[in-house]
Amino acid sequence: MQGVRAWLVTGCIMIAVMVLIGGITRLTDSGLSITEWEVVKGTLPPLTEEAWENAFAKYKQIPEYAIRHSHFTMADFKRIYFWEYFHRLWGRLMGFVFIIPFVYFWVRGKLIPILKKRGIVILLGGGAVGSLGWFMVSSGLSERPDVSHYRLAIHLSAAFSLFSYVYWTYLKTSQPRTLQIPVASKLLKRAATAGLVLLGIQIIYGAFVAGMDAGLVYNTWPSMNGAFLPENLTPFDSVWKNLTDHKDGVQFIHRNMAYLVAGITVFIALQLKKEAMYGTTWFWMLVMVTLQIVLGIITLLGGKSGDISVFWGTAHQFVALLLLIQYLNMAFKVWGHTMLTASVKS
Repeated sequence: MQGVRAWLVTGCIMIAVMVLIGGITRLTDSGLSITEWEVVKGTLPPLTEEAWENAFAKYKQIPEYAIRHSHFTMADFKRIYFWEYFHRLWGRLMGFVFIIPFVYFWVRGKLIPILKKRGIVILLGGGAVGSLGWFMVSSGLSERPDVSHYRLAIHLSAAFSLFSYVYWTYLKTSQPRTLQIPVASKLLKRAATAGLVLLGIQIIYGAFVAGMDAGLVYNTWPSMNGAFLPENLTPFDSVWKNLTDHKDGVQFIHRNMAYLVAGITVFIALQLKKEAMYGTTWFWMLVMVTLQIVLGIITLLGGKSGDISVFWGTAHQFVALLLLIQYLNMAFKVWGHTMLTASVKS
């Protein structure tokens, strides 16, 4: 039982670290430095000068190099190569960490069918996240110097969804069977659902902002260069294009969605406290949503320099995951649950 819990916790930690590495990779423009997807052969980095020259030559053939990084030396290339290589290597390591213990627990008869099914979903989900990562990278190798922000959002959303599934499984195997949880009101249950939906949309728009470098426009707060509605908010006839494929619209949605997420988080936290729902979850929800907004503002204001700070941008993305954890903790208690404690043999 303890082994299964430790496995799930380790998986959550590794996904969280992957989110950190992914954020750094994105903010250092490292994501397109490796132009091929070689699952086995790509495990080792270039080991000779000839291999490095070959990798650099392939990078020189893509639009990002021609448009943005034509001044790069080999040392510059090795710097960005490191982060993309580390990102992929960590993904491979995660595969082993998920697969090997799962097979061990299965062979030793530690799992009953429900956890076997969940384990299979986790493994398939991990493979899907990796594949979507290449799907994202491939969009920036031929006609554009950036990856598609839509594909970036899909990749990030898949990673957050996998984390949520693993963490939820951990919660279902970790709570005492004798634990008495108050029944939440319908109001609180509806607010919990609405909050998770809003948070999910906000995470997607965060990916849009990152993918389009939309954080480099309107670097003022609380207004957008002195106005609530930027002048260039609707340059296209399509509402969808204005709000998903245009920097001004994407930033407008992301910064104002933050207020909605903050508002409903405060409401949920106060309602949790009022209904005596499960310890200090309400407090940590308030802490994380406050920290996330502060980090978002700092990141935005820092864009005045023409570049987003790697530290603040990565911290902003990572705290989004920490806020999601608190939402999952809250939802687990508010919605009720079926324990899986009996699904793991001692």
